[in-house]
Amino acid sequence: MPRTLFAALLLALPLTPALAQTAGLTLEQVERKYPRMSPVHIKKCDYDGSGTYTRTELLCVSGIYQQMYLDRN
Repeated sequence: MPRTLFAALLLALPLTPALAQTAGLTLEQVERKYPRMSPVHIKKCDYDGSGTYTRTELLCVSGIYQQMYLDRN
């Protein structure tokens, strides 16, 4: 691997967690996205209690929605 490419990858690594935590959606926006989902289940994914759902927290909401709310025929 060329040194410049390797150096570029190393510089990008510390940014990855920060990018995953960028501004997300409010509780109301998440409720509109998943209208059948209980607010209690949505709030379980707000790990820091901020009321704003980051990409990571939205993955949690999506996982709960898929497991508990989608019809499994």
